[in-house]
Amino acid sequence: MFKGKIWLHQIVIFGVLAVLVFWSVINRSFIFNLGLLWWLLGALIGFLFVFLDRFFYSVISNPNETLSLRLKELFGQRNYLEGVKLLLAERYDQKELVMRSFMFVVVWIVLAFFTMTSVVNFFARGLMLGIGTHLIFDLIYDFTHDKERLDKWFWQIKRTLEPEEKFWFVVIVSVIYLLIAFNL
Repeated sequence: MFKGKIWLHQIVIFGVLAVLVFWSVINRSFIFNLGLLWWLLGALIGFLFVFLDRFFYSVISNPNETLSLRLKELFGQRNYLEGVKLLLAERYDQKELVMRSFMFVVVWIVLAFFTMTSVVNFFARGLMLGIGTHLIFDLIYDFTHDKERLDKWFWQIKRTLEPEEKFWFVVIVSVIYLLIAFNL
């Protein structure tokens, strides 16, 4: 019915936002104002921001690879849609993505905690929620569907993790995400 992981991304972000808005209605903390729109916009931009990781990996981190040269050619011709399609099609060749890594998830947790406790700006709170939603979705998807991609989340660790360690990392990070998401 749905084609590819891109459809799942859309379902996840809109589903999470719908659940969180519904939760605020149930808690009677829902207020329809400009702040809600800024929060939604921040969440969408944050979710899309994680896709830029593939662009930075291809163009900036590895400028001499074939994919990077092809992207520069497409973007130079202002053929942005084909460039984005190429980036998404070649995602399995990108091994050391900064945002899709153990360390970045830990940094996101710290930043999200500080955002949750100290920032009142709706856009910033939504941005952190969107980044986290994308990261956790990709992490859980890789854990359940693509064990080889899951191993790439730990490229910064200089040893091979046991399956049980990966399992507990996914569980703990998912629980922390849920606690943070319901407070952002």
